[in-house]
Amino acid sequence: DMWKNLGKLHRFSIVCLLLTLWVSQSTGYFELQLISVENPKGQLLNGDCCDAEKSAAEGQCGADECDTYFRVCLKEYQTEVTTNGPCTYGSETTKVIGGNTFQFKGGQKTGQNRNSETGKIIIPFQFAWPRAYTVIVEAWDRDNGTHNEELLIERSIHKGMINPGEEKQTVEYKSLIASFEYTIRVRCDEHYYGTKCNKVCRPRDDYFGHYVCDQFGNRGCMEGWTGHDCKTAICKQGCSLLHGNCDVPGECKCSYGWQGPLCDECLPYPGCVHGTCTEPWKCDCEKNWGGLLCNKDLNYCGTNKPCKNGGTCMNTEPDEYDCACPDGYSGKNCEIAEHACASNPCANGGTCHEVPSGFECHCPAGWSGPTCAKDTDECASSPCAQGGTCIDMENGFECLCPPQWTGKTCQIDVNECAGKPCINAYSCKNLIGGYHCACFRGWVGQNCDINVNSCHGQCQNGGTCKVARGYQCVCQAGFMGRHCEVQRNRCASGPCKNGGRCHALLDAFVCECPQGFSGTTCEVQNDLCSPNPCHNKAQCHSVMGDFYCSCPDDYEGKTCSELKDHCKTNQCKVIDSCTVAVATNDSQKGVWHISSNVCGPHGRCISLPAGNFSCSCEPGFTGTYCHENINDCASSPCKNGGTCIDGINSFHCFCPDGWEGSLCDVDVNECSRNPCLNGGQCVDLFNDFYCNCVDNWKGKTCHSRESQCDSSTCSNGGTCYDHGDSFLCSCPSGWGGSTCNTGQRQAAYPSNTCDSGPCENGGTCVGGGDAFKCICKDGWEGPTCTQDVDDCNPHPCYNGGICVDGVNWFRCECAPGFAGPDCRINIDECQSSPCAEGSTCMDEINGYRCVCPPGYTGPRCQEFIGLGKSCHHAGLQFPHGSRWEEECNACQCVNGYVRCSKVRCGRRPCLLPKALPPSDTDTPSCPGGHECVEHQFLTCFSPPCHQWGVCSTPDPPTPLQTQCEPNSGYLDNSCARITLIFKKDKVPQGTTVENICSELRYLPVTQTLADERALLILCDLSYSNSDAVEVSFEEDGRPKDGNHGQIQEAAKAIINALSKRHNSTIMLSVVEVKVEMPVEPPPVGYLVPVLCVVFSVLWIFCIVVCVWWTRKRKKERERASRPEDTTVNNQLEPLRSNAPKDNRDKDIQYECKKLMGPSDRTCDGAEGEEDGEQEREQEDDEERALSVGGDKCPPLKCSITGMQDKGMMGKGGVICTTRSGPVKAPHRTYSPKDNRCKNLNAAKLSEDHYV
Repeated sequence: DMWKNLGKLHRFSIVCLLLTLWVSQSTGYFELQLISVENPKGQLLNGDCCDAEKSAAEGQCGADECDTYFRVCLKEYQTEVTTNGPCTYGSETTKVIGGNTFQFKGGQKTGQNRNSETGKIIIPFQFAWPRAYTVIVEAWDRDNGTHNEELLIERSIHKGMINPGEEKQTVEYKSLIASFEYTIRVRCDEHYYGTKCNKVCRPRDDYFGHYVCDQFGNRGCMEGWTGHDCKTAICKQGCSLLHGNCDVPGECKCSYGWQGPLCDECLPYPGCVHGTCTEPWKCDCEKNWGGLLCNKDLNYCGTNKPCKNGGTCMNTEPDEYDCACPDGYSGKNCEIAEHACASNPCANGGTCHEVPSGFECHCPAGWSGPTCAKDTDECASSPCAQGGTCIDMENGFECLCPPQWTGKTCQIDVNECAGKPCINAYSCKNLIGGYHCACFRGWVGQNCDINVNSCHGQCQNGGTCKVARGYQCVCQAGFMGRHCEVQRNRCASGPCKNGGRCHALLDAFVCECPQGFSGTTCEVQNDLCSPNPCHNKAQCHSVMGDFYCSCPDDYEGKTCSELKDHCKTNQCKVIDSCTVAVATNDSQKGVWHISSNVCGPHGRCISLPAGNFSCSCEPGFTGTYCHENINDCASSPCKNGGTCIDGINSFHCFCPDGWEGSLCDVDVNECSRNPCLNGGQCVDLFNDFYCNCVDNWKGKTCHSRESQCDSSTCSNGGTCYDHGDSFLCSCPSGWGGSTCNTGQRQAAYPSNTCDSGPCENGGTCVGGGDAFKCICKDGWEGPTCTQDVDDCNPHPCYNGGICVDGVNWFRCECAPGFAGPDCRINIDECQSSPCAEGSTCMDEINGYRCVCPPGYTGPRCQEFIGLGKSCHHAGLQFPHGSRWEEECNACQCVNGYVRCSKVRCGRRPCLLPKALPPSDTDTPSCPGGHECVEHQFLTCFSPPCHQWGVCSTPDPPTPLQTQCEPNSGYLDNSCARITLIFKKDKVPQGTTVENICSELRYLPVTQTLADERALLILCDLSYSNSDAVEVSFEEDGRPKDGNHGQIQEAAKAIINALSKRHNSTIMLSVVEVKVEMPVEPPPVGYLVPVLCVVFSVLWIFCIVVCVWWTRKRKKERERASRPEDTTVNNQLEPLRSNAPKDNRDKDIQYECKKLMGPSDRTCDGAEGEEDGEQEREQEDDEERALSVGGDKCPPLKCSITGMQDKGMMGKGGVICTTRSGPVKAPHRTYSPKDNRCKNLNAAKLSEDHYV
């Protein structure tokens, strides 16, 4: 028995099996769920009753039911199942779970209903699930009266194949005794995946990895981690790859010697003061600084400006300087005044007075400061009283006073009684800051306008009056008091003007004014037009709290910075590729012609056919867009080192010092200004002059008696040294000459002069010494001409065109449906008359629409359908010939019948409501009122994808029964597969594989292909390439063994549709498409066998003809030689021998060799002679051999007999014999030409000649 052998065999078998399968480290369990058990008679398999001592055949078994329990045995797949072998995969036995008939929850049958967990049998396994299995389910009766004797009720044997998953297989077993129904499934344990439960994936977030597992057991790195084991952290965005690293995501730890948030800044040498570095521990000095730590000031004059009173500072050594003081000053820093007021240092009418420390300015009213250059703020002392607002003015101020005060400083009380504010009063008394009314009896209030006994006019500030024992005021928010006369919050009345924001203080408020306003209540308006915010030379106008730009005709926007689209607000007529006409009131003709600016400011656009254009350039410009200024300096016209500056069809020369003229060819006469004073004689030098002084005058211009040096002797920071009767200038770097007035090339400082070529992109450098200026070519700007001018700003392309910025030019790449240099021309697709005759073409953007006459339909109204009935579909009525979309299918009404394409749309992806912004939650993402629900098996292609779900369906989707699946390898004549390879960085984030599949199903070409047969499209991630999606196409109803040309054409049509530009962003990221097709076997043809048969028949016919012709020639030869024959009826007669003996022996031997093969003959010489009869026989045999052919001759043996047979033949006789068997004696004919060889067949007739 199977169950009794378990003790010995089961344990050993399980150990052996698991030892062989344990290497896969798989785990899972086999689950069997009982649904119902029926044993209506309560009997056993042998026919006996369960709890009675009689057979069921004798009658009813009684009321005592069976105590039913189950045993399940799981083993390998067996073709012929043995029930007594070991349960190699495992077994399980339940307790008593019922009587004769019972079922578990979820079943549809009646009877006892029990918890389904009781009928669930679990058999775990620890090996790779082999898919094929055999399960034996046995129902047993436990009889308590017989000490637990086990009796079999029924046994069910089921074998098959099953993959791990959630789906269950239902098994029904019925017999004469009992029947039961159960389901089986195999499930992998947690962390185990795959078709064999042998793929292990345990999510972890520790040192050894940071990943999660998807539904297929594939690892997916957590956010911020990457690498094979997801152990590599993704550092902070922008972190240097060379000098930064990280241990946790978002971190950026710097290597030694580097710093900064992105580790891209090097650490300078410790103590470096005015220096930078490009490598760690360097100290590269900034301009004008030197020394090891860059702490030596090389330009002390420029940094500290120590010279006062207009003195000229000259750098001598690092951190050292000298001051050349003007007249009236002396000292180290020119701080000693000798005649300080000689230079008129006081501005704005100030009076200068000399003092021991220099000078002192007495400033007029409104000005202050050491030189009277500072405008005095008269509002600083808060001159306006009583809360007035002070406005500073030049040499004065103005106060804006509250209503109760007046005067220059708001200190004069206004006489409010002059305006007679008191109504029902005896008198009005003026008070400081107010007034008082003496009211008549029965009147109260500030102006005596409130009747004590009446509600009318009692409540102020919008209060509501209620009569109750007099009256009572119900005040509005912000007011209080008997008459609501007290303001609770000073900001409640909105005191701040012009949009100012009020902030309440204790019994006060303060206004926060917007830009352009100031004052206590923001009542003072600033000038918003200073500086001018308007672009493109537009004029600015100040309005109340704002400004307005008066834009030129070609610009619009708040600041006139946007190129105006005239065709957006006016009806435009396209004249040609370069010109459109706009209706306007300014022109006398009522039309304004606007030209495209694609040719720039120096060209004119010329229209060409098909929306093309060319540019006609002004003199001095060239290029496709007239953007290149012709270089007029190419011939180097400037002489003597002059710098040529290219102009528009001209040039200009910047001459070096000492030269002038339009071409720098005229030497400057420095003596023309008469620089020599006091009778000195001037001598002209190159870029300089020399004065011959007389009467002991000294200096460069003979102006001093004491010294040769003054502040103007040496130029450009040179230091002057007095040598008695002459002077010497020590020039700084970059300058030379007797007075440091000539720029020189200094190799040590190339970055400070034009010699190093600092101007890039064709810019021209102008300057000398350590100063220069770059004059840039058109299209470039910046100090060194490195910044490309953005020619696309403002945006010049219309209708969604993309602007491509070039150097001083731009190009518009137009959207589909538009053309022209600036994409203003809407291409008229109706120009080619695409619609059929009788229909009307309506031009659209990048397309057209045909309005068909009655009885015609189709995209171009080319299909004649006649007049027919309308269709009722989905509660709507559609006219005959109309078309509409229904999910991913296209439908058409034809004479009362609805024809739709047959694309299987599947469940449409949608955005979950929680992922939509609040403004879009009211817009449903699913059609037909369906809801967007979550779906756990969506495959993410470009994360994150948590926002995606699928549209709900009223009925569960029909399970697909197909072998044509992605990654399956299955192909036939109705199945094709393509692989879409994407550029992953172009795929939009949040894209799922289902999104890609839905896009394919909704393509118009897909609807066309599914016109007759249903088309099924399935998608899945490629197993071999993570950047690819594999797609399968299957046409239902196509024979598997038919021609696969149609499915191949369908795949090509879809691929062609993907290459169109107007596809979605997802499909535009496809970079490669691979197609898989079944290999077509070569066609079975019948041409080759037929040709072989024909050629065979021809060869046989040729052979027959050759044989017939040979025999015919032979007969003719026999008839020709018959008169010479001397034998009749095959009687041999001797022939005379004519040849000599010696020669005849050789001739005979030669002829024998010639007529017989070498392997079938032997020729022996002999001395005897052959009689005539034997020669005649040999001649006859030779004749026969020649007549039949070489391959037909029997093998011969030739022997030249020796001298021992002299009696029988002569000397030198020859005998030719055959090696074949006996042959009938042939008919003989004798030839007179050759009678030397005799056939042995003839020799057999003569016993004397047989060998």
